[in-house]
Amino acid sequence: MSQTADPHAGGPPAHVALLQMLTAKWLSTAISTAAILGIADQVAVDQPVTVADLAAATKTNESALYRLLRALSSVGIFSELEDGRFAHTPLSVPLRSDAKPCVRNMAMMLMEDWHVKVWAEMPWSVQTGQPAPLKVYGMRGFDYFSQHPEAGVVFNDAMTDMSTAEAPLIAAAYDFSGFTHIIDVAGGLGMLLASILEKTPGLRGTVFEMPYFIEQVRSSPILAPYTDRCDVVGGDFFVSVPPADCYIMKHIIHDWEDEKAIAILKNCRASIAPGGKLLVVERVVGARNVPQFAKLMDLEMLVAPGGLERTEDEFRTLFTAAGFRLDRVISGVGPQEIIEGSPV
Repeated sequence: MSQTADPHAGGPPAHVALLQMLTAKWLSTAISTAAILGIADQVAVDQPVTVADLAAATKTNESALYRLLRALSSVGIFSELEDGRFAHTPLSVPLRSDAKPCVRNMAMMLMEDWHVKVWAEMPWSVQTGQPAPLKVYGMRGFDYFSQHPEAGVVFNDAMTDMSTAEAPLIAAAYDFSGFTHIIDVAGGLGMLLASILEKTPGLRGTVFEMPYFIEQVRSSPILAPYTDRCDVVGGDFFVSVPPADCYIMKHIIHDWEDEKAIAILKNCRASIAPGGKLLVVERVVGARNVPQFAKLMDLEMLVAPGGLERTEDEFRTLFTAAGFRLDRVISGVGPQEIIEGSPV
């Protein structure tokens, strides 16, 4: 019988390694706290600052703030200098609001009350297979956003944070020049579409989003340089999507169980132009026992929206059920792949 190698061989004892994993949420919470307080914005990239000045700028308790910064500095997020001042490090700079890429909004979202509550209900989700918002709020996560638009704003900003790093990689990894009109289905504030339009001057584009997000999308400056060839349209992708010769969806299909995912893809199939392409950008689950972020993200999909991360074979099954052929999987696009399909 084959045995799986101990991933901690040569490291700390198993119980110590497990304790380190268990307390990782302490570090995550500390990072989110720094993001919420805007600490990184108060530290100039090239000028260290005293705790006293930081406390005054962030309206925090000086002693408590020092303890937070000391803990973060112990793992390389900020650096405590010999004179007691704190400076930026490569790991703290992405917490600045003006960083590119930026993770501040994502860090703040992870401390949102709704997110903390649904993760606390993971045992219930594992017992039932249902997303935790059903227990906590009596509705699914996206329905909660429709009734609490302030939470939806934070969510959209966090997704845009992710796109600041991912969108240019996706735009560079695929040739969009053969299309006339691309629709970013559930495209958030349009960061991905903006990157694609910048790279492909002759292309028209549309962000297709839920109606309660439309004003946030239109008021964002992200798509402003492309207003002459870009639209923002509200609608429900479970009902229909506008016609185009290319549909792209980044981190959308993983929000939904198979039946609903197929329904979305079928609506794309019904509206796609002959010779068009479907591009699904997702993390593809890999081999057994191999550490992979997709396998942890899969738990987020379980407890929050009720979807799942999928293997290549599972994506092929979805595509086939919706009337598409899975043509290829383009890897090496940051932490995700581009899964390309053609209508059949």
